[in-house]
Amino acid sequence: MMNGWTGKILNVDLSEGKITTEPTESYVDDYIGGRGLGARLIYDRYTPGTGALDPENPLIFNTGPLTGTAVPGSGRVDVTALSPMSNLRAKSNFGGYWGPELKYAGYDHIVFQGKSEKPCYLWIKDGRVEIRDAENLWGKDTFETQKAIQQELGDPEIKVVCIGPAGENLVQFACLITETGDAAGRTGMGAVMGSKNLKAIAVRGSGGVNVARPEELLELAIQVNGEIRENPAYQELANWGVSRSIPMMYEHSFFPVGYFEDVCWEDIMKNYQGIEFMEKYQLRSLGCFNCPGRCMSFFSHPEIGKGVTSCEPFSGFTGAVWNLDMDVFWEATVLCNRMGMDGTETSACIGLLMELYHDKIITSGDTDDVAMERGDKEAILTTIRKIAGREGYGDLLAKGQMAAAEKFGPEAVEKVDQIKGVAPHAYEYRAYKGTGLMAAVGHRGDPLPLRGSLLEFDWNMSAEWFQQVAKEKYGSEEAAIPTSYEGKALPAFISEHMERVADNLGICKWVYTLFVYEDAEMPTRLFNLVTGKDWEINKLLKVSERVRNLERMFDVRQGLRRADDTLPKKFFEQPLSKGKFKDEVMDKEKFEQMKDEYYDLRGWDKETGIPTREKLEELGLGDVADEVLGL
Repeated sequence: MMNGWTGKILNVDLSEGKITTEPTESYVDDYIGGRGLGARLIYDRYTPGTGALDPENPLIFNTGPLTGTAVPGSGRVDVTALSPMSNLRAKSNFGGYWGPELKYAGYDHIVFQGKSEKPCYLWIKDGRVEIRDAENLWGKDTFETQKAIQQELGDPEIKVVCIGPAGENLVQFACLITETGDAAGRTGMGAVMGSKNLKAIAVRGSGGVNVARPEELLELAIQVNGEIRENPAYQELANWGVSRSIPMMYEHSFFPVGYFEDVCWEDIMKNYQGIEFMEKYQLRSLGCFNCPGRCMSFFSHPEIGKGVTSCEPFSGFTGAVWNLDMDVFWEATVLCNRMGMDGTETSACIGLLMELYHDKIITSGDTDDVAMERGDKEAILTTIRKIAGREGYGDLLAKGQMAAAEKFGPEAVEKVDQIKGVAPHAYEYRAYKGTGLMAAVGHRGDPLPLRGSLLEFDWNMSAEWFQQVAKEKYGSEEAAIPTSYEGKALPAFISEHMERVADNLGICKWVYTLFVYEDAEMPTRLFNLVTGKDWEINKLLKVSERVRNLERMFDVRQGLRRADDTLPKKFFEQPLSKGKFKDEVMDKEKFEQMKDEYYDLRGWDKETGIPTREKLEELGLGDVADEVLGL
């Protein structure tokens, strides 16, 4: 009997209708679970040369040993495959209640391969697994699908993760949805799921998770629960979500406006209506499984509908598309959730069209007579519907921003802002140099949740204080100063390991390693109480380093090299036009020096960006070195 893990990996071959299991145990000392074990599974089971939408591309769902325990914030699930957006390893993560339910039903991981002849969904109940017909569900949105499955199986407590019409239509950035807005949003996992004719995974379990030291765990979990509730960041999130911070983010030039066209948009700083919208339409704030954090805002708008959201849509469907109408923000957010489409990529697509239209590179004739005026309600909502249905110009965007731009011409291609095929998370990298480094060397243009990046933003609140924090944590006051190029590599290095600690364990990195507990001490204590192991912090961090290098080697095997660790050229060529960081631009030479420092810390070859054999063998990845680097 294992403590923390159920001990079983579920393998589902949709082409053959074959279901098998294998033990988890042989993996856990090297990869723990969650993201880490998922990285090993995708590396081993993906055959180079396989297309992202080919049946042979594995789609893997991963829980961690703490998922579903008494540990607060233990509801996370990691999802991976080959991404249809980047042709690199995909990574997405979602919360809600589905992950714990999978553990209670008896499984740590699910590996899907193949493609069903007809639409289907997987039904798991206490170790019994069935592939069921889903033709009656095909075409339904994500909210309808979950309800229909619960009704069909006669249990409203069944937990479902599913795709919507965007995933069915193989929109490149389709996502997975559970509940009313908990999403595995980025890197196109909905398209991979749709390519397999897999509509949903429904789970119901009556089991539990074995814990080595239950009384001590419960005592510590109660303590952690209280500390989360008392944390100022979570009191703010529980009461106001992120709405009150949005104008401040623009004021400090952290959020760009439009398609990275502007900063410090006076209209949004003065007239942002997020707080008024929240006071009028928020029913309550919600958390994921066993989390008192309640960082999700549950809105009910009588003319638009209900759902939850947090974080990115508050800027993605406001400033990023020049919109001040919060009803439009909410309608766009709900529509993306129902269609099963990544809001970050969707808002970037709309922002691109608006920039191209504003600069007279395209006309309304290129967009089915929809004038892509900045902030226009029809332009925003029509584009979402057309992408999901692959209609007209939406069919072009469904293939990705670059594919659409290539149709519009070379001037449009020059405008595209992407990192490794994915829209950058909307932070202003020209001003925040360390944040830019993290986005460039990372795998999906998203430097958060990474503490090193937040340190740069925190500097705006109390410069001297956070410079002292940076000196204590990273040995350099410069690490906290946004516009400095010095001291940025070490925060990136440490933050990437900390992120993987949470992802490997199956817990929320907003709580652990980001806001409340900013190092690995508490996750290590909780891990040992659940599993009965006696690991030191450094062992958890060494697993994170192993996972980071294995993920990199998957991408290297796909062709990734140093030149791919970069930012859109706009950030090197177009200085900020105003704001507190006016005239800031990313200096190419100094940017490359930051990368050199990062590669040195990582033990990667500075010429190629590839991990060295010495580093891989140190981490127990000699077999990976043999395959990719050659014997």
